[in-house]
Amino acid sequence: MDKKQVSNLVNLLGRMKTLRRAGWVKRQVKNPESDADHSYSLAFLTMLLAPENLDLLKCLKLALVHDLPEAFCGDFIPGELEPTEKSSLERSAMQKVCNDLKKPELMELFSEYEQHQTPEAQFVWAIDRLDNVFTANFYESKSGPKLTEEFASSALPRLASLDDKNLSKNLQKILKALY
Repeated sequence: MDKKQVSNLVNLLGRMKTLRRAGWVKRQVKNPESDADHSYSLAFLTMLLAPENLDLLKCLKLALVHDLPEAFCGDFIPGELEPTEKSSLERSAMQKVCNDLKKPELMELFSEYEQHQTPEAQFVWAIDRLDNVFTANFYESKSGPKLTEEFASSALPRLASLDDKNLSKNLQKILKALY
């Protein structure tokens, strides 16, 4: 990496570490997680829960890349923007990340995640919601607002939609253990 790429990387990572997730901010959670916190948590859950038939390295890459554009376009609450507008903003921001780092393969990973058509992308897309439920449950356990059921109800359809029905059942069982 040249000096400019290193500077761009420092900026990207710093922005990920300081961008507080909008859903938690809106719900007035004290000290809400950052996008970097969420990406780490998602990657850790992915590592622990990925079935053997999936490419774990691909899953981890998808988990780490899935929210990178938010460093430049912001984190949006579902329904805040029209899906096409959100997609356009995120794709433009992801293109900036790719250009800044000279890593075009990051766009391929981001697109794979967004389309969630491969088994790996589908899995990480589902685990992304499961992580939100884990986080809601953690905040709730610290005398925060009651959030677990709200987030679980939005995660359940995503988990149920997985093509791998055995995996779907296992993840739903984990989800239901939270409440």
